[in-house]
Order: sequence, then structure tokens, then C-alpha cells
Amino acid sequence: MATHKNLDLQLLECFEALMRENSVSRAAERMGLSQPAMSEALARLRDRFDDPLLVRGREGMQPTPRALELAPRIHDIVTRLRELSAGAEAFDPRTCATRFRLATSDYSQFLLMPRLTEVLAEKADGVAVDVLPVNIRRVEEALDLGEIDLALAYFVEPPRTLKHRPLYTEHYVGVARKGHPGITPAMDAPWFAALRHVSVAPSGLTYFSSAIDSLLAAQGLTRRVAVTSPHFLLAAYLVANSDLVLALPSRAARRLSALLPLMLFDIPLELPEIQIAMYWHERTHTSAAHQWFREQVRESLPRGGSRAGARLSVAR
Repeated sequence: MATHKNLDLQLLECFEALMRENSVSRAAERMGLSQPAMSEALARLRDRFDDPLLVRGREGMQPTPRALELAPRIHDIVTRLRELSAGAEAFDPRTCATRFRLATSDYSQFLLMPRLTEVLAEKADGVAVDVLPVNIRRVEEALDLGEIDLALAYFVEPPRTLKHRPLYTEHYVGVARKGHPGITPAMDAPWFAALRHVSVAPSGLTYFSSAIDSLLAAQGLTRRVAVTSPHFLLAAYLVANSDLVLALPSRAARRLSALLPLMLFDIPLELPEIQIAMYWHERTHTSAAHQWFREQVRESLPRGGSRAGARLSVAR
């Protein structure tokens, strides 16, 4: 039977290094150990957990299901042990080697990650980020289980069990390819509804499009939805290459219009704004490393996005 004696901080850090690098030699280099010492650590881990943990594959060492199950739990243990060893006041991002798991939509990834990657390279090049798709139905559970460390999302009713901090308020603008023949300053709700639309439904949810459909329904109108996609960026690419139109959060719309042949237009409806916030678990609330990471996320998001000046009326 496996025993859990001698599971010290360094051994658990070796586990994290092995999971990150999928290579004994690279994990050894990352930890400042010799390759034989890392091989010995892997052997001890295998003995303690009664599982191979990492097995050889075509692309290096591959984690077993047991290793994937252990990874978030060991990550939390390592974080807490580091805090106990060093103390919150001694936190230094330059020596931090934490791997943070961030869940958010592809639209927020597009806005956040370019700048956040630069910030981490400059301030904490030992920090790593796993970017995961957000599943609104499972955010609370995933944070509770330690599967993710931080989520950026919109909730109609934020879960009471989670810590959260508002990041920005967002509104929607219309997006169409440049030269789209159906986009005019005189466009009203029936005209808008008659256009061919892409509807975005992340994680199978419809709150991003339900407001539009509800307002149109109140006028006896229904959109012509030609394509439904869970991804904002795919939807924008489809729009840039067709006569489809899309309702898109304004920050992403402005960024994408600089990369794709897109124009923005006012949607002829009084759409409500939504508030994007970040959510985390009580377990990481006082962690100095997690507090620092949350602040970097907040500061890395683009400013602006107010309704004034962001919505553009486009003439033919």
C-alpha cells in the first residue's frame, strides 16, 4: 500500500515541475537539480501515490489520469506551504514559480493575454498561466475543487460562495464587414433583425444574445440567425468574410476592427450593459501570490470602453 510519509515541499515542487515540463531533464534544470536527483524524486512520487504518474509518449512524458487528478490539489498544497515557509510579507514576484489557471472566454483572452504575457515576462518570468475555456455552469465548482484559480466572467447573479471584484462594464456594438450593403445610418430594428446574424453562445449559454432577442421579440421581431458559435473570435472572422453581422462587446470589437476588415455600427436597440468581474475561492483569498496575480490581471485589461465614443455610426 502506498504511504504518504516524507511528502515535503521540494518533492511536491518536483511533481509540479515534472507536470509542467513533461521531461525529467527539463524539470531537473527548472528545479536546479541533477537529472538523477529528479529521477529519484519521480520514483519517490510514484511510490507514494502508487501510480506511474508520468509515462513515455511520442511527445515526451505524458501524465496519467491519476497525475491529472492530483495536479490541482498539489498546486494548492505547494502554494500554502510556500506561504508558511516564506510568509506573506516575503513574497517576491521575481522568485515566484506558481502556475496559475485562468478560465475565461476567448474574447477576454484576446483582450487580456497579450499584455499580461508581457507583464509576467517583465516582472515574474517564473510564473506560468494555463488559460482555460470558461464554463459558467461550473465556475463555482471548478474553483471549489481547485481546478482553476481565477475566472473572468459575467454572472446575472454572482455566486455568493465566491470572492469577486468588478473589472469593467461592457456594452455591445454591431460588427459587419467593411462595405456591407445592409448597414446604413437609417437602419431600424426591423431592418437589423432581417440581416443574417451570427449568434454567440459561450458554453452553450445564451445570455450574450438573449437581451437582443428579448428586445426584438417585444416588437414582434425575430433575428435571422444563420450561424451559432461558442466563440467570439470565430464569429468575427466569419463576419469579416461574409454578409453576416454580429453583436460583439465593444472592447473586442475595436481590437478586432484593427486586425480584420470590419466596421462597427450602432445596434438600434436599448441594450443593457453587462459587468465583467473576476471570481476566486476563499482558499486563495489571502495568498500573496494570488493577490499579486489578480492585480496583474486587473491592470493588464484595456481601459476605456465607455458607451460614449465607442459606438460608431457607419454610413454607406
